[in-house]
Amino acid sequence: MTEKLGRGDEARRPTGWTVRLVDRQAAAGWSALLSQARENLDRAWVAITADPRSRDQPMRQHPLKFDLGRVVVDGIELDQWQYEVTGGGRIWYAIDDARQTIWVTQVGTGHPRATDKRRR
Repeated sequence: MTEKLGRGDEARRPTGWTVRLVDRQAAAGWSALLSQARENLDRAWVAITADPRSRDQPMRQHPLKFDLGRVVVDGIELDQWQYEVTGGGRIWYAIDDARQTIWVTQVGTGHPRATDKRRR
């Protein structure tokens, strides 16, 4: 389906993926990361929307493991991935192929403690 655009409309990136924040906590984390590392966050957004399951940079973008690897969003269980934005800053996101939506589930400026221990 082609979107009809007019004067003054936003021309969105043509990847087909929409990025949405799951809750206020994710929104607050996104805002904090935006204020601390704007250019890195922009690069992360481009990488995630270009190919949410890319394995080109496995140290930066990869699926989460064990019980963190799946998350329920709007009643649907989805794969959950992580993107390393800065040395400590991370974006966790769930991939909803049916809706072509990337759900940002967690964002932080520091390393997430949940990944420190081996979880099952």
